[in-house]
Amino acid sequence: MTDFRGGTRKTFIAVVLCALAVSGCTAAEQPSGPVAASRVVSEPPSPSGPLGGDGTASTGGLNATDVGWIQLTIAMDDQARHILELAAERSGNGHLKTWAAGTAERHRERLATLRALLAEEGLPDDNPHEGHDMPGMVNARELHALETARGPRFDRLLRSAMLEHLDQSRKLAAAVRKADADSDVKRVALATDTAAAEARRTLPSP
Repeated sequence: MTDFRGGTRKTFIAVVLCALAVSGCTAAEQPSGPVAASRVVSEPPSPSGPLGGDGTASTGGLNATDVGWIQLTIAMDDQARHILELAAERSGNGHLKTWAAGTAERHRERLATLRALLAEEGLPDDNPHEGHDMPGMVNARELHALETARGPRFDRLLRSAMLEHLDQSRKLAAAVRKADADSDVKRVALATDTAAAEARRTLPSP
C-alpha cells in the first residue's frame, strides 16, 4: 500500500493537485518549499511509478497523479452534488429540477466509486483544496448566493456553476487519462468525461 500520509507527502499531493487543476491554484495557494518550486506544469505529472512512503518509486497502489485526481474530483463533485440538490426547493424550472436530480445522483454514484478507490489504499478522504477558489468550483460568495437565491436567479447561477464544473471535470479527466495513471483511475476518468459531456448536452436552456 502506498503511504501518502505525513507532512512532506501531503505537500507533494497538494502540488500534484495544483498541477491537475491546470491553472486552478493561485500562487498564494500553492505550497512553498523545494517541491513546490520544482515545476509548474499544465498537465498532471507522470511519475515513473507509484510513490512509496519516502517519496520514491515503489510497486503497487495508486501513484501521486491518481491520488491528486481522485481527491480533486471528490472535492468538485461533492460541491456540485450539494448545489444540484438545492434545485429541488429553489429552482423555478421543472426541466432543470429533473436534470439536476439526475445529475446529482450520478455525482453521488461517482463519489462512492472514488472514495472506494481511496479506501482500498487506506488513504483519507480529505480535501486539500477546501476554501480555495478553484476552476470547476464555486467560491464562498458564489455558494452563498446559490444557497439563498430562488427562481430564475437561482437557475441562472446553477447553470453557470455547472457549466464551469462540467467543463473542468472533462479537462481533468482527459489530462489524467494521458498521464501514467492506474487502469481503474483511467476507467473512472473516462466515465467522468462521458457523463460530463452528456450532462452538458442535456442541460436545459434558460
